This record gives sequence, structure tokens and C-alpha cells, in this order.
Amino acid sequence: MPLLVCPNVYGALTLGRAQDLAFSTDAGLEQVLQNAEGLRSEAVAQGQLPDPVLTLGALNLPVDTFDFDQEPMTQLRFGVRQMFPQGDTLSLKKDRLITRAGSLNDDAQTRYLQVRREVRRIWFDVLYSIKAVRILKQDKVLFEQLLDVTRSLYSVGNVEQQDVLRAELELARLHEKLIKAERLEQQHRAALARWVGWEARRADWPDQIPELQHTPPISARLDRKEVLQNSDDIANALRGHPVIAAMQKRVDEAELDLQLAKTKYKPAWGVEVSYGLRDGENLDGTGRSDFFSAMVTMSMPFFTRLRQDKGVESSTHRMQARSYAVSDRLLEMTGTVEQILERLIQTEERIALFRDELLAKSRHHAKAALTSYQSDTTDFDVLMRSYLREQRDRLDFQRLLIDRQQLLSELQFYFPTALPELIIEAEVRNQ
Repeated sequence: MPLLVCPNVYGALTLGRAQDLAFSTDAGLEQVLQNAEGLRSEAVAQGQLPDPVLTLGALNLPVDTFDFDQEPMTQLRFGVRQMFPQGDTLSLKKDRLITRAGSLNDDAQTRYLQVRREVRRIWFDVLYSIKAVRILKQDKVLFEQLLDVTRSLYSVGNVEQQDVLRAELELARLHEKLIKAERLEQQHRAALARWVGWEARRADWPDQIPELQHTPPISARLDRKEVLQNSDDIANALRGHPVIAAMQKRVDEAELDLQLAKTKYKPAWGVEVSYGLRDGENLDGTGRSDFFSAMVTMSMPFFTRLRQDKGVESSTHRMQARSYAVSDRLLEMTGTVEQILERLIQTEERIALFRDELLAKSRHHAKAALTSYQSDTTDFDVLMRSYLREQRDRLDFQRLLIDRQQLLSELQFYFPTALPELIIEAEVRNQ
């Protein structure tokens, strides 16, 4: 496997550890690497001349007696024939397979980035679910206390029985929210287990949210809360992405196919030498001489309109189609990055608003509503709305913090700072 880790069942499942586990067990990544290695081996084979052909046979053997020395033209011939393909066919075929193997290596890098992005996304979803469950459990204790306060006020006649029933209802609803949050946590853990194994279901999670870094091509813009106004800046930064690099290599492969199609206009050559053994004697009593033959064969590509011309035309269209595919994918990725940047800037603005104002104000408002309710200056509906709004704000804030890291992970998919050299294990390669 490209990356190996040793399981540690005693520690928390950190983000980095989850990524390493996913890389070490990803069969899709290994499959692409094996295909690339196979193409490199095939390239060596394709670059060799075809095997020579050995011929052996009896010529002009009389059928009345089948005597080898009866007729002077009877001979036992053996020879060797070697064919030579047109032009640079061998080197072009070799280069084409090497180029295709290079594109598969870029596909492997893309797979690496895809696995990392997917594992990060699910890992952060698990972390949010854990934090949501923790918040709801804290509020469950708080709502139980509110129910006790409401019952106490009801016992002295300060509130009506409807307030007690409403408090019991809100506590039951909170319990139902908690069940949903715990079920969602298990669903996310099950999704992550597809990548990292059983440890996703059992391991603890770190309390702190890991901070991913801004990618260099856009970090300055994000610090100024700006989106790149010129899409060409993003497109130029994306040209080195493995997805684009793999597609560009497929364009190069199509160009080699075009050169191969053009070699069909050239003749193929063949050389054959043979030696014929004769038995018996001539009329004057001397022994019959053996025969030596040599010949050269050459194909004659005269009728090119429906074969060679159409082959070149087909290869040209295929190369152009792949070139357009690169441009289209680059535009698609550029648009996606612009959307992610917009969402990230908005998310960071909302995080700042929650941190600087909303959380403190909603907490203060909930406490003030409780004081007013105990003083019989407000009703129970206002109290519950205040606490539910404060709960929603805390959940939304945690969701924003997680969304920010997931968006940064998306940007790191499109602008990876460093990629490992992915190779198959030597013992596997040498088998």
C-alpha cells in the first residue's frame, strides 16, 4: 500500500490518523497504481520489434516416389523472417503507454485528494454530531431545572398548569432532538467506517476543532475578505492540479495517436533469408548445390483515402475533443472554487457575528427571560422561545465552525500544498 499506519486502539481518532487509516486501506488507490505499473511494463514490450518468424519446409517434393534426391529442384528449406513496422511506430507506441501511465499516476494523486477530502468531511460531521449531542444533553439538564421551577411556581399559585404542561412538552421534544442527534452521530460514524474500519464506531473524538490552513494561492485574498475578481487567476492556479494534469496527458496521448496514424502512410518492411538443402547428383555426377535466398518485402499504402486518411481524421478529432474537455473541466473547477470562496467568506463573517454579538446576547436574553418569569413579569412562551433561540444559536455556531473547516478542506483539494509520491510496495511490484 502507498501509506501504512499501525492501529492504536487506545487513543482518540484524530483527523490525521483517520486520513492515514483511509490511505492504508484504500483499494481504489492501489488499483490505479497497479494499472500504471502495468502500463509501464507494457510500454517496454510495445517498444520491441516483433518476434522473428522461423520457416522450415520441404519444396518440390515429387509425389510419385517422395524421394528427396529424385528431382533437382527438391530441397529442404529453412529460413528467418523479420518484420519492421512503419516509421517510428515502436517508439510512438512506447511513448503513448508511458504517457498513459503518467496520467494514471495523476489519477492516483487525485484519488488521494478525494479520499482525504471525503474522510475529512465525514470526520468533521461526526465531530459536529458529538458537539450537538453534548449541547442537547446540557440543555436537557437545564430544561429539567426549568420544569422544577415551573412546578414550584405552580405549587404556590404564581403560574397556571398550562405552563407546567408546556415545560414537560418542551422537555420531551428536547429528548426527541437528542435521540435524533445521537442517531445522526452513529450514521456519520458508520459512513466513516467505510474508510477507516471499525475504529470509527468505537473511538473517542478530540474536543478541539482542528484548524486547517488557507491555501497559498488564495490566502491573501481571504485575509482581505475578497474573492478573486479575475477568474484567470484561479484557472492558472488550477492548471497544476492532478485532475487537469491527467487530462492534459490524455491530450498528449491523443497527439501520439495522431502521429501513429500518420505513420500508416509509410511502408512496413520485412526481410527474409533462407537456405535450401538439396540431395542427389547432377547428370555429370557432381553433387547438387544448396540454395541461398534473400528477399525484402514492403507494404504499399497506395489506397489511403478510406484507411489512412480516415485514421488521421479520427485521431485529429479525438485530440481536439480531449483538448476541449480540459478547457471545460478547468472552467468547471474554477466556478466551483469561486463558489467555495464566496461561501467561506460568508461563513467567516457569520462566525465573527456569532462570536462577537449573537451568542452573548442570546445567553443574556435567556437569563433575563428566566428572571422575568420568576418575577411573574413575562409568560412561559417568552421564556421557552428565549432558551430555544439560545440553543439554536449555539448549535448554529458549532455548525459554522465545522462548515469553515470543511470548506477549507475543499479548497485544499483544489489547491494541494504538497502531495506524496505514491508507489506500490516493492515486494508486490517484483512478484
